[in-house]
Amino acid sequence: MNPLVQNKIDQTLKDLIQRFEGRYSSVNVIWSKYSDSKIYKKYSAKVKDGLGPDLLLVHNFMIPALIKRNEIKAIHPKSMRLKELCPRLFQPSKVNGKMYGIPFIVNVQLLCFNKQVVKSAPRTFDDLIEASRSGISTAIGGNFLQTMWGLPGFNARLFGAKPSSRQALKKGLSGWITMLRTSDEESNMALFKNPSLMKQYFSEGKISIINCQSIDLPYLRKSLGKENLGIVEMPTVNGKEPQSRLTGASFAINPYTSSNQNKLALRFSNYAISIDQQQQIAINWNSLLPVNQNSDFNKDLLPVLSTSEKSFINSSELTDEKLEIISLNFNSIQDVYQDATAGLIDPVQASNEIVDLLEIQQ
Repeated sequence: MNPLVQNKIDQTLKDLIQRFEGRYSSVNVIWSKYSDSKIYKKYSAKVKDGLGPDLLLVHNFMIPALIKRNEIKAIHPKSMRLKELCPRLFQPSKVNGKMYGIPFIVNVQLLCFNKQVVKSAPRTFDDLIEASRSGISTAIGGNFLQTMWGLPGFNARLFGAKPSSRQALKKGLSGWITMLRTSDEESNMALFKNPSLMKQYFSEGKISIINCQSIDLPYLRKSLGKENLGIVEMPTVNGKEPQSRLTGASFAINPYTSSNQNKLALRFSNYAISIDQQQQIAINWNSLLPVNQNSDFNKDLLPVLSTSEKSFINSSELTDEKLEIISLNFNSIQDVYQDATAGLIDPVQASNEIVDLLEIQQ
């Protein structure tokens, strides 16, 4: 994660803890942070011995694995502010009807452009092609999952509780891969397998249009200049609204917490997702959507949140079953996808192989 964004998250948690301790003066919150490469291994090692933190802020895509290893506890619905949260946010943390995560941060895909170069916001994929042909540098970046937003343009969906049938997904993948590969042949348009490098080039003014994420906006705003950063929803493809990938982070509870520890962990989590706290976090970031759907903003004053909200409407996350399969076979899927978009494999052959891999449980 970009250091500026990481620092923003750190400060968000620090401020939240300070406000919580101010309200509950008898409670002392001990906060520790670790890199992604260490935190889950360290947590697992502690839990095996019945130890570890009461509360873990976890990437949503890690929740199914933690559930499978019995390393987080199911959360009773009556102990959460369920009615205040958008039901879609529970998708990655709900297994067999039980909740295992309390949503805290929402991250949606957006399209970012440099207003100094791009005078009209791109709304369609054709707009991106036309922009590149007019001399404007344009890029699409990310791995397989991060670039599947255009599938609905070919009547297929990968995310959500109702993904497309096997045949529809094969046909849709083939069409989308072909479009991406063809666009990569445009003189001023490129596919980036490394989104971090793409964002760096954008921040330096070397690229003028990229796909981005709401969590990256503070970094892009600071590097490019607030007045120069343009933001819109992801472009339509063949007249169809895109299905942006929804990601984020949630609070999960250690299965070995005592009754009192569990009570305090839930109290902090519910405080963190309350209307007031979520509004404060959203305003501080001017990009993150609040997980509390009762949060209210003047959309004229916070246009970034309004745009993110529109992107959120058409976004979706992977189900726990599909996420587990992709996690097991991700490297193979990514290799086939990358070769296909680079023109090394026929799109039809590639889509057949990818769909087969999406159904393999090891």
